Amino acid sequence: MAVTENKVYVRILKEIEQLIMTNDLSAGDKLPSERDLSERLQVGRSSVREALRSLELLDLIETRKGEGTFVKQAGSHRLAEILASFFLQDPRARRDLRETRRMIEVEAVRLACDRATAEEVEELENVLRDSYHVWRDGHIPVEEDILFHKTIVQISQNKLMMNIWRPLVEYSKVALRESLSREGRMEHALEEHESIVEAIKCRDVSRAVDKMNIHLANSQF
Repeated sequence: MAVTENKVYVRILKEIEQLIMTNDLSAGDKLPSERDLSERLQVGRSSVREALRSLELLDLIETRKGEGTFVKQAGSHRLAEILASFFLQDPRARRDLRETRRMIEVEAVRLACDRATAEEVEELENVLRDSYHVWRDGHIPVEEDILFHKTIVQISQNKLMMNIWRPLVEYSKVALRESLSREGRMEHALEEHESIVEAIKCRDVSRAVDKMNIHLANSQF
């Protein structure tokens, strides 16, 4: 596939992924038609058809004759992983992602120290507890790790930060799993999460920011 064709293909995949995320589509929900996607993106219907065919082969969507194309699996995490394999191969893209995520999460933890309620701190502790359970069962708690960071951004009460943060991490689950799978990393990551929670609970902004910076630097995410 030529470079230009690759760009069109990824663009279509990203558009479908954005539709699923923005509209909170789940299994059984209908996607726009080939014609609608073609007009929206200003690309040929054959390109749209090829992208949809690939997603169908991956069991993400299904085409019903005479009805249209429908989401087959709830959520968009698998599609995000597919997209990651395209543009996260670019070192500059990975660098930009790390820098942007750090800016958002460091500011979020700063705000969380001021705005977190007792219930929200307890929610963080519950997520951390769940992470330990998954890890001790022999699995990498990728979803729990993401939920931990997502909860901190939510506690900041800044919706714009959340809207920017969410796709950054959704596109990076493959890289996150690889980072957490490094020997000894999971144990250290959980300990770092504990330190962050403790700092938020104590309203210690300086410590919380320091611990978050250390955590993100160690993640090699």
